[in-house]
Order: sequence, then C-alpha cells, then structure tokens
Amino acid sequence: MDELKSELTKAYKDDCFFEVIQEIYYQDRKGEKLLLSTLAELHNEGKLNLVELFYNFKNTTENYDFFSVRRVFEEVLPNINAQVKDVAECVKHLTLEAGQDMAAYMLLSPFKEFCKKDTVRTKALFDIALTNIDEDFDHLSTAIEAGASIDEITYVNQAIELLTHENELILQRAIFALGRINYQDKMLLEPVAIAIIKSSVSSPSDVILATSMRALFAVVSHCEDLESLFLDFLNTHSEHLGDRYIHAAAEILFFDEKKLRGNVEPKLLNICCYTKPENKGTIDKIDYSLKRILEQGSFDDCVVFLERFFELNGYQLSVKHFDSFVRELHNHRDTHLSSLLTRWLLSKKIKLGKYASDILRDLDKGISIGFDRTLVAKQSKGVHLFLARKACGWFFNQPKTAISLIESLILDSPEDELNDIQQLIFHPLCISYPGSIREHLEALKESKEETVKQIASGVLSEYDEYQVSVKAAFKINELSPSEQDRHTYWRHHNKLMSESMKQARKKSILTSLFAGNESVLLYGNKSIHYIHHGEQKTRQEIPLSEISTSFEFASMHNLDPHGLENMIWQFKAEGCTS
Repeated sequence: MDELKSELTKAYKDDCFFEVIQEIYYQDRKGEKLLLSTLAELHNEGKLNLVELFYNFKNTTENYDFFSVRRVFEEVLPNINAQVKDVAECVKHLTLEAGQDMAAYMLLSPFKEFCKKDTVRTKALFDIALTNIDEDFDHLSTAIEAGASIDEITYVNQAIELLTHENELILQRAIFALGRINYQDKMLLEPVAIAIIKSSVSSPSDVILATSMRALFAVVSHCEDLESLFLDFLNTHSEHLGDRYIHAAAEILFFDEKKLRGNVEPKLLNICCYTKPENKGTIDKIDYSLKRILEQGSFDDCVVFLERFFELNGYQLSVKHFDSFVRELHNHRDTHLSSLLTRWLLSKKIKLGKYASDILRDLDKGISIGFDRTLVAKQSKGVHLFLARKACGWFFNQPKTAISLIESLILDSPEDELNDIQQLIFHPLCISYPGSIREHLEALKESKEETVKQIASGVLSEYDEYQVSVKAAFKINELSPSEQDRHTYWRHHNKLMSESMKQARKKSILTSLFAGNESVLLYGNKSIHYIHHGEQKTRQEIPLSEISTSFEFASMHNLDPHGLENMIWQFKAEGCTS
C-alpha cells in the first residue's frame, strides 16, 4: 500500500493524476482492490484533495476516459471527509460535464451515501439548496431523500411544508423527493398523498402536475387502500392535457407495469389518447405499453385506445408507428390480427382501411389470413361482397393476402353474392397475378368444401377462355408494334434503367463503404483478387455466386393502368363515410 500511496502522491504532484488512476483502477479491480481505500486515506489525511481535483476534471478525450475516471470518484465519495458545499459543487460539475449520457446522474447515489454518513451533512445540503436556489441542478431532493433515510418523519414533514413554497422550482423538487422516499413508516403515506394533491390544485402547471402524478403514484403504490386518492387526482385534472402530464402517464404505464391496478390503467390510457403526433418519446412508451397489454390478453382495450387516439389527432399518425404492438399482433394472426383487420375494414372509415393495410405493408409476399367470421356474421346482408372488395382494394399488391381473405368469406356468403365474388377473383386478381392466384386456385380445387371447389374451378375456366382470346389477339398484325418501334422502346427503357442505377448508386451505403475498390467483370465465371504481403502478393480466385430475387407485377398495370387504379380506389372508398 505504501508503494501505491507514493505512486498516487507523485502523480498528484506531476499533474498526471487522472491518467495514473485510470491505469491503476483496471489493474486494481483484478487484484487486491486497494485503490479506493488508499485514495480515501490520502484525501482524509490531507495529502491530496480529491474534491478539488475532480471539480476541475473535464470531459475530454486527451489521455483518459472521462467516465472511467469519474467512476473512481463515485466509488470513493462515500468514504471521504469534505465540506458539503464543496462536494455538492463537484457533483454538480461532474454531472453536467457528462452531458446527455445515460450515466450522467450515477453520481447522485454515492452522493446520498456521503450525506447519510452524518446528519450535519444532510442538514447542510438542505440549507444550501434552499438558500441558493440552483436552476440548473437539484440538490434539494437529494437532501430530502438522504435525510429521510436518517430521520424520516422530520424530513418528510419538512418536504410537506415546502409544498406551499412560492418558488415553483422548490415546489417541484419537494414533490419529486416525496415520491422517491422508501417509506418505512406507513402512517406517513396518506398525509403525503393528500399534501401532494392539495399542492397540485393550488399550482396546476404542466410540470407540477406531471411531477405530482409520478410522485403520487409512487406513494400510493406502497398501500392499495390509497389508490382512490390517485384516481381522485386524475379526475380532478382530467381537463389538463399538457405534454409533460401526458408523458408522465405514459411513463407510469411503461415503467411501473407491476404496480398498476385495474382501475388505474384505463385512466392513464385515456390521458395518453391526447398525445401529440410529434411527441415520439411518448408514443414509443405507449407502444411498449400496448404490447404488454396485448400480451396480457386485453386486446379490446388496445383497439379502443388506438381508434380514439387516431380520431383525436386527426389520423396524422398511422398504426405502423406502434411497431412493437404490431409485431405482437402478428403473433396472434388467427385471432387478434384477424379481428382488427375485419373491424377496420368494416368501419367504413378510409383511414382505418389504410391502417389495416399498413399492418401488413412490410410483408412483401403477403400472408395467409382470414376475416373474423364471428364479426362478419353480425353484419347485415351484402357484407361478404363488401369485405371481398375491400380486401381486393387494400391488399391488391399482396395477392396472397387478398385471395386468402376472400377465400375465408366464401363458405358463409349468400348464394346471390357468390357470383360477384367469383368475378372479383377473376378480374382483377387472377388476370393481374396469373402465377400466384392460379396456383392458389389450383390448390382450392382439392378442397373438401364443394362451394370453394366450384368457385376455384369457375375462375380457372374463365381464365383459360381469357387466355384463348389473348392469344388470338396476337394474330392481328395491326396490334403488334414494328421492329423499329420495339427497338426505340427498348433503347428508351435501357436509358431509364441506367439513370435509375446511377441515382441508386449515389445513395448506396455499399458504394460509400467500398469506394475505390469497385471492379467491373467483363466475362468469365470467377473474380480475381490480389492480396499483398509486403512486396509479395497472393492471387485469390473467388467463384461467382448467383443472387436473385423475384416479384410478381400486376399485368393490368401494363394493360389498363388508369382503369385498374380507378377500380382499386372504388373498392377502397366504397361505402366509406369518412
């Protein structure tokens, strides 16, 4: 230890203290772990001043890592003797110097431990926080929390007294501290909760109400009998819908899920309905909460929330922004996902129809899914054809999804709607996607259900007749472009493709990563690279690998693009009232 003391003292005098302790710290953790006790001893003996050193410590990348070195101060802080004012200033400096890093406020916990070592320290910090109100840093809540762990009743009562303070910053910090205390005396819970509610009524600003909500929830979580007080608070401020207040509700739903009880969650969800679309942080927390609620089986609560949220924000934000919820929804394809698609396509609201398609938009090849037959059965006559047209309209670019949705309607469809549904499958689906749709219909011909077999056979027969007519048209010379016209078109097409490639290469991440290492293969079936080793080089041959993908493009886009677009929009908008 004497050798370590000498090394640290020398580093202190040579102005290389931080570089040395960073090097020693990692070695010390693997060995005898003498560094922290040695630093505390040297400081307490007056041979070096850790507080002064770290007060001048800057977040730079010169010869040390800021957070690693600051970690040493975090661990040694509870064991040193120093003036509270000096330590408080040092803690503030190191915290603010850390910037927006998530580890910025990790010094507060050891600082509380430092204060708890002596009641004089806690009292001194409390007085400093009230005498010199610092707008940039909160020492008051630290003092109250540390003091409450020593003398709970005294410091809780002092915090309650501050709830009538004329300075809003003091009021906010006192409320925050009351929510952070781990109450040992349960008799204090009700008076604290009532005091927070009263202060929120007299100072109903957004920041005070948001802080009050978090603190009050933390307090009543210690005792189920106090839940009514939290509900009263929410009811009292039901008209207040500030951004911070709503964000506080979202944080409780997300972070405190295990403490939530049946009556509280619906109230908080109702507050979150008013979230502004631009508040992405709040939206993300709501998204995670909806995923949890769905996992717990409360699907209806999620749907009611989303529909109200969309309506209140004017449908500015799509369901795809709730990506965690949507992913969980796909884990329940045949139940919740099917029900939601059915519900929104039946809603006669074009925006909800759009959101139904958004749920499946990232699935390029589509999925096999059916409508919720129980929901369909409750509707009036004509609903089967209505839903079939919606499925064709919203999922036209995902033929697998469209045909599977329509297929689920066939068994329950009235006789007078089946013919129209068959025609819908033939045109535009089968004509546009002869590959995937025909393959699906061929499989349906083997179905055990006679109605399904008849529909599939009927569509395939119509398609065969259509193909005969198309082939006959090839014999009409006037419909065939001349060789010169074909050549002109392909030159034009190649030019468009070339320009498209140039634009894509400009934005390509791979191009920027491998700029200068690009090669053009003119012929052959291998690529050759040379690996240099000093003055020598090794020839490396790499066989070419085939990389391919395919997609089915709707043929009607070429034959009648405007007519097809008009038809699809008719299907989407049909029957919609908003």
